[in-house]
Amino acid sequence: MVDSSTVFNLLRSHPKQTSLRFKSPVCLESRFSSTEHRNPVSNVTKLIAPRAPSYASVLQGLKELKPIQQIHAQIITSGLAQNIFLSNRLMNSYASCGLLNVAKQIFGRIQNKNLVSWTILISGFTKNERYFEAYEVFCDMIMSGFLPNVVTITSILSALANLGLIRVGRSLHCFLIRYGLGVNVFVETSLVLLYSKVGCMDVAWRLFDKMPDKNIVTWNALISGYSNKGFGDEVLQLFNLMQRNGFSPDFFTIVSLISGCSAIGSLQLGSVIHGCTIKTGFENDQIIKTALIDMYAKCRCVEHAYSLFDEMPVKDVVTWTLMLSSFSHVGYMNKAMQIFNEMIGVDEVALDSICLIGILSSCSRSGALQQGRRVHALMIKTGFEDDIFVGSALIGMYANCGNLESARKFFEGMKEKDIACWNAMIAGNGMNGCGDDAIDLLWKMQGKGLEPDESTLLCVLCACSHAGMVDQGLHIFHCMVRYWHILPNLQHYTCIVDLLGRAGRLDDAHLLINTMPLQPDAGVYGALLGACRVHGNIDLGLQISKKLFELDPNDAGYYVLLSNMYATVGNWEGVKMTRVSLRSKGLKKTPGFSSIEIDMEIFTFMAGDIDHPQYPEIHRILKIMINKIKEVGYVPDIKLVFQDVPYETKINILYHHSEKLAIAFGLMRTKPGTTIRITKNLRTCNDCHTATKFISKVFERPVVIKDVNRFHFFQDGACSCKDYW
Repeated sequence: MVDSSTVFNLLRSHPKQTSLRFKSPVCLESRFSSTEHRNPVSNVTKLIAPRAPSYASVLQGLKELKPIQQIHAQIITSGLAQNIFLSNRLMNSYASCGLLNVAKQIFGRIQNKNLVSWTILISGFTKNERYFEAYEVFCDMIMSGFLPNVVTITSILSALANLGLIRVGRSLHCFLIRYGLGVNVFVETSLVLLYSKVGCMDVAWRLFDKMPDKNIVTWNALISGYSNKGFGDEVLQLFNLMQRNGFSPDFFTIVSLISGCSAIGSLQLGSVIHGCTIKTGFENDQIIKTALIDMYAKCRCVEHAYSLFDEMPVKDVVTWTLMLSSFSHVGYMNKAMQIFNEMIGVDEVALDSICLIGILSSCSRSGALQQGRRVHALMIKTGFEDDIFVGSALIGMYANCGNLESARKFFEGMKEKDIACWNAMIAGNGMNGCGDDAIDLLWKMQGKGLEPDESTLLCVLCACSHAGMVDQGLHIFHCMVRYWHILPNLQHYTCIVDLLGRAGRLDDAHLLINTMPLQPDAGVYGALLGACRVHGNIDLGLQISKKLFELDPNDAGYYVLLSNMYATVGNWEGVKMTRVSLRSKGLKKTPGFSSIEIDMEIFTFMAGDIDHPQYPEIHRILKIMINKIKEVGYVPDIKLVFQDVPYETKINILYHHSEKLAIAFGLMRTKPGTTIRITKNLRTCNDCHTATKFISKVFERPVVIKDVNRFHFFQDGACSCKDYW
């Protein structure tokens, strides 16, 4: 394979030639009267005296494979297999049917190939989306001494755009300019598409703006480019400009517009495009409707998405998977499982790996272990057990549901493991507090001949942070460049700041931020602010907060952290000022909630949730639970109520934290001795952590809580985190 510089140097070494008019590759050598192929299929049986022009004219009109093969056989038996014109026509016919391998065989047998031969094969590979092979043929053509014409260049530019080979594309653009080839709307549109695809929108726009003639494909190329870059305003402006220039949107325009709305999450723009879809008559197209569902889902309007989904008379596996994932992302786990159950009941819809990964990710996110086991059984039944992509998702599901043994068992039984499987297993160990095992897996992976990537080392560093393994984490961090030739990115630095911060080494963490070669982002500063809150360093916390408010002024979490720090030291004026600032910006604190899976159904509880239909019974169990653990030493930690309210109110707030409500519900609805599994969307508080230790001992129940950071396994009054989280 030659690089772009070689391609350009070879092109430059050719003498200038006159430009060719733009015609299809076959038309460039068409010398025959149109009267010879008005009825090409019937002509197959009329070729008594074999003549190359007659065969060629018949081939030009054939679209079905069998007559093409009949003509091919007659050409061979007539001794015309080496006729260049017939070979080119045969190549074009087979390429049009998608039989590129046959076309390539014919091409290989041509002794004296011409430019049309090369161009037909390049065009065939490009049209059939075999872009790399198109590029390989183009490189071979250049190395063979052939100079491309505008037809060749138009074909290869599309392949280069999809491969992202911008340097080769620029070389061809320079070649067009240098040799003055007669460019036209097709060539210029291909150049606009190339620059749009690789994100060079300024260049694409300048080319577009200078074009004397444009067609709908030109407009679509530019709109698609801006859409893929997430420039929603530019997409809408171009769309309006296109209409003012007399162009009506086609299918591809609508898809690009919807994709642009999905990328930026603009519901307002999405509603406008939806209206345009109805106006242009595309609203019932399956692909368009699926794109609209995706757009509404990404705008977090899952009800709108479901309404469109429900209207569809026929749904394919892509649509089902999209709707399932949409409900999962907004936390509607029960609805996601309902969609999954409906889907597997439809005979016409076959499960694929993407669908299984989607539902496993949903189970993983919500901690639905029972449903995850059911999906595992379905995965075996449908023959996906050896699929490494589904396998890595299954490992993640078991690990994220706190069942590390099942994750290990499946991992060890896999016939083939890629780096994603190893990463999933390392991450699972880290989240479950098994830092040593995570590091052991890193060495085992290397022993198998797999080198770690950025994600692997990030998982290992996170594992060290959760387990308090400061020295080991720092050693691996410092070895990243030396041993693995991987430069640490912002995520790696965030992990190290978190590692040092959790261990109380706030000054070291702050020094690292001030000396790191990258510009710290909100994630890096946020890790240090969280550590300042845990260790009560108000002065440093205030300093870091100012940085965070500059970097990300619309993240409510940082205001809440600062407010809680003020409350910890009794600075209620600081609490008031921070909350006023929060409200003035229209920001809201992320509400805490906990969920529990019982009999394959997810039950979710908000903090202070007294509107639950079963609250009277939950409240009764909650009182019993609190009284019993108080008898053995539990004392509510009212310092964790960051509100200036009376003592009794603080006590009531603590008792109604979402974890405690979910545990009470679990005690009420499950058999004695059953493990209670809770998933929390935020960090579990110290009071709930202490209370759960007492609950596990008094009620003789293992309790597993997965918070936003890690797992806590409570049993017999102790937690697996050893109070380090």
